[in-house]
Amino acid sequence: MKRFTITSEGYNIDEVNRFIDVVIKRLEKLNNENSLLQMKISSLEEEISKEKTNEAKMAEAIIAAQSTAEKIKSLAREEANIIVEEARNNANSIVHEALVTAQKTENESSLLKKNTVVFKNRIKNIIKAQLELADELDKYDLDL
Repeated sequence: MKRFTITSEGYNIDEVNRFIDVVIKRLEKLNNENSLLQMKISSLEEEISKEKTNEAKMAEAIIAAQSTAEKIKSLAREEANIIVEEARNNANSIVHEALVTAQKTENESSLLKKNTVVFKNRIKNIIKAQLELADELDKYDLDL
């Protein structure tokens, strides 16, 4: 606390005026600093508000991206399941066709073997009949 010199008329006016000048300068300086700080606070509050808005938008974008990613994964799984099921069906169809073809081929082979045996026997019988006929012709003396 400031103490002033006491004169016959009261306090020393020059000291009081100098003190008041100092106090006024300090108050003006504090008021200016306060105004600057208030402006900074307002600016920072505005930035914080913008950042919160941006943060909220980013959070929404992240959630949307996650949702989209899950949908894409789900669709990919479904498509993969469909492809696998089609491949299984195609494989089963190919195996079935191969079995049917193999059975037909086996039946045809068996039939060819039987026909070959029958054909051989017929040829043998024809040759035998021809030989017998040739033997019979030898019995007849043909003078030519």
